[in-house]
Parts: sequence; C-alpha cells; structure tokens
Amino acid sequence: MRLDRFISMSVGVPRKMAGAIVRSGRVQVQGEIERNCKRQVALSGEVVALDGEPLRAPGHTTLVMNKPKGCISATQSREHETVIDHVPAKWAHAKLAPVGRLDKDTTGLLLLTTDGGLSHRITHPKRKVEKAYIAGLKAPLEPGAAAVFEAGMTLADGTPCRPARLEILTDTTVRVVLTEGRFHQVKRMLGRVGGHVVTLHRERIGPLVLDPSQAPGEVQPLMPAQLVTLIDALQGVGEQTPGEK
Repeated sequence: MRLDRFISMSVGVPRKMAGAIVRSGRVQVQGEIERNCKRQVALSGEVVALDGEPLRAPGHTTLVMNKPKGCISATQSREHETVIDHVPAKWAHAKLAPVGRLDKDTTGLLLLTTDGGLSHRITHPKRKVEKAYIAGLKAPLEPGAAAVFEAGMTLADGTPCRPARLEILTDTTVRVVLTEGRFHQVKRMLGRVGGHVVTLHRERIGPLVLDPSQAPGEVQPLMPAQLVTLIDALQGVGEQTPGEK
C-alpha cells in the first residue's frame, strides 16, 4: 500500500493532507524518515510511525474502555471531558465513536469503534443485546421488585420497558440485565420499585465482560478473539420470530 494512503486510512485524514504529512518528514518507516508518498509499505511486517508513535494498520479499530465517572459519551465537547479524551494517540481516529452511551456519572464497559455496522448491530433495539449493570442503592428495594422487572414495566412518563432481570446481590447492591438502552433506564426502572441509585457500573455487553483489572479511564484494543466471540454472539440475536412486530 502507498505510504500516503496508509497514513490517510490509519489517521483518518484526507489523502492530500496525508501526503503533506509524509513530505514534512514526520513519518518513519522501520525507524527511518520517509518522505516519498509513493513508497510501498507492507500491512504486516513493517512499522510505520507518525512523530515517533507507531500507527495501526488500516482497518477498523475497536477499543474497550472502563469509562470513568465524570466524562460524557461523546466525541467532542467544549464544556465536558469526553471518552475520546482518554484514547491514547496511537489509537486515535477521526471516525472513532462510542457504541451507545453511558451517563456522565455511570462507569464501566464502553466500546469505541470506527465500525459503524458493528455499532449499529449492538445498539439497535431489535437486536436485544444484553447489557448488565451493577447498581449501588441508598436503601433496599421494595419486596417483589425482581418480579416487577421480569414482567416488564411502564415508567412514570408512560414509556414501556421490556422484561428485564433483577438480581439482588446484597441489601443495597443489585445487578440489572436489560436488552434496551433508554435514557437513564436503569435508574428509572429501579426508581419504580423504590430504588435510589447512588452508583452505576456496566460490567457486560453481550458476551463481552469488562476485565476487573482494567483501571477507570484505561483503554485497550479489543482482541481479535474477543471480536470474533462478539460477532458470533450477534449472529441471529434479536431476529424476529413469526408474527412478531
């Protein structure tokens, strides 16, 4: 692949800009400065770096983040820190975006990807991909709360929610498993059964579980085997059954 095309696809900039970057001497191939845009580079076996930072080979990037409290699930903001601000420069890409969202004060598993198709498959309501959360409560829930979740409920504003799973872990700690992603849904559902959420942490998306050793704010690439497992799990998930609308 031509070097300027490699830079364009890896960094997410127009081909003309990539050419200017190469000619400026900011690009190294195998540790040597390369100014020739037409230089052919192997997608595997040759290390291409920009300003000394190795670049990923062109192709989609999917990252796993342990979202910290206080940042928003957006690509840019003039007022708030965003999840993109935590992405190391070596994985930064113009098309990188969060898959769905977590509230500002919610922590835990968040995927970031340049693959719009993958993002759509995970977040589309018809796919019914499970997301699991651990909620810390101010006080115990009302008796029979798990049955209310299992039956499905209507929120205070009239929004209907699909049946969900509620597991009581301790008097003030519960696990909630949903197949939707409505605005503040976990907090609002728990509120319907007397719960006041003080902490909320997402631990799982489909088969992908957040590594407990991954520190808040830390970003890691989704390993190929993890990606294959995730894609395999999405096959057929949420497909309509006969008569379903």
